[in-house]
Amino acid sequence: MIEDEKERGRKLLARIRDGMEVVDPDGTRVGTVSRVEGGHLKIVRADQKARNAHQFVSPDLIESVDERVRLDRSWDELRRLWHAEDEFADHHNIERPI
Repeated sequence: MIEDEKERGRKLLARIRDGMEVVDPDGTRVGTVSRVEGGHLKIVRADQKARNAHQFVSPDLIESVDERVRLDRSWDELRRLWHAEDEFADHHNIERPI
């Protein structure tokens, strides 16, 4: 089953192009694809200030890819998830891209 999930993730990532819009299940804009890197989707988040910071998205969060990349979590859930990762990284002195 894990291999099936990895294969599904690889197929979805192969369909993604730089500059595609990334949305949540409701169609709320989450960000824009910067590129696929290291088996993850690298995006510029819609809520980031103008700076060179990115958010990495695991393929298991991708629901589908058509003209946009559709994630399987709401925008609020994603922000909580990413914020929790940042707090963990800060607490443990881990350098992480956001």
